Amino acid sequence: MAERYKCTLSAEALKKAVAELNEPEDNAGRLAAIDRLRKRFQDEEENPELIRSDDSFLIRFLRVRKYDEDRAFETLKYYHMRRAQSREIFDLIDDPKSMELFIRSGAVTPLREGRAKDGTFVILAKMGHGFQDSGDFLKFSALIALTMEKLLENEEAQVYGITFINDVSEFRVSYFPFMATYSRTVSNLIQDAMPIRLKAFKVVNESGVLDLLYSILTMAMSEKIKKRLAMYGTEFKKLYDTVDPKYLPFSLGGSGPDVNGDWWAQQLITTVGAGEDTAL
Repeated sequence: MAERYKCTLSAEALKKAVAELNEPEDNAGRLAAIDRLRKRFQDEEENPELIRSDDSFLIRFLRVRKYDEDRAFETLKYYHMRRAQSREIFDLIDDPKSMELFIRSGAVTPLREGRAKDGTFVILAKMGHGFQDSGDFLKFSALIALTMEKLLENEEAQVYGITFINDVSEFRVSYFPFMATYSRTVSNLIQDAMPIRLKAFKVVNESGVLDLLYSILTMAMSEKIKKRLAMYGTEFKKLYDTVDPKYLPFSLGGSGPDVNGDWWAQQLITTVGAGEDTAL
């Protein structure tokens, strides 16, 4: 049998998990919940084979649904269903080397240093950066999901969640059809299937046209996510309430290191598909 889960959360993160996510304080309680979730999936699903059955994977679904075991089961079930139905995205996720040049462009990367002021992990995206055709929006969608999944390998990301900052300065009207095709798929994946806590969604450098586009896109967002969406235009100082500017790149009004797509490509390509953690 695979090695059982052992908590590696800091004392502060564990306190937050217990208070906000209903995390059992004792490991026996966590293991019992994991075992019930695993057994229920194997007993009730028509295809009972889990993508991964290890404790560290399953606990993500319990945490994202605050240990409501019915909701955790539904999310785990939907995760597997989306994987089967959206193969054009998941084929890229399973083989990040096939989009290596796109990853290296820096279109989607996490902050290499620091986190948001509330402890969330920060993802920086540049929608439109390096785009040439519809295939690049597909890669952008896949890379968002893959980056989130990779960050979930850190237990604290499961507890604190994610802040997503999207710079749309390079987005063009000609990309509208591509976005319409994939945005609902990605929204549904992140909201309903991925074991991720999306705590904030910030948009910068949006134009008047994109204001209209985002009003359309919010139709695919849950009310909870809509309330976490903020559009700042070029007022980068508004980001400072969320992230210390010493961690933000110059392009977002900060003094932190530049976005480094090469670093993130190395992180993804050397682990995903090599028998390591990332499951998507």
